[in-house]
Amino acid sequence: MKEVRRWRRFRCNPRVKGQLLWAHKFLPRVSIVITDISEKGIGFVSEWKLEEGPCELRVNSMPTFFVVIKHKGAITRQGRKVYRYGISLRRKLHSVQLAQFRESRKAA
Repeated sequence: MKEVRRWRRFRCNPRVKGQLLWAHKFLPRVSIVITDISEKGIGFVSEWKLEEGPCELRVNSMPTFFVVIKHKGAITRQGRKVYRYGISLRRKLHSVQLAQFRESRKAA
């Protein structure tokens, strides 16, 4: 069965690093790796099990994004368990911001 998406998805090349604020019960900041983006959402991977709900996303040279963690799932990579998440943005990303995420040459 084909995967159905509302917004076109772009993979980040190379992967972009960022920080989530207030997404974990005991840690105020959690580092994440952004793997793909669309106009209204971002997919990322974290080594921490995060709570679903509102939080802030910070990425270098970008404004602070207010986001909501919506989907989560666990995957195993090279014997280590990591968590894959999807977040929705309150506002659509501008085409310039999409390009900056997709074509970033330097991680945060």
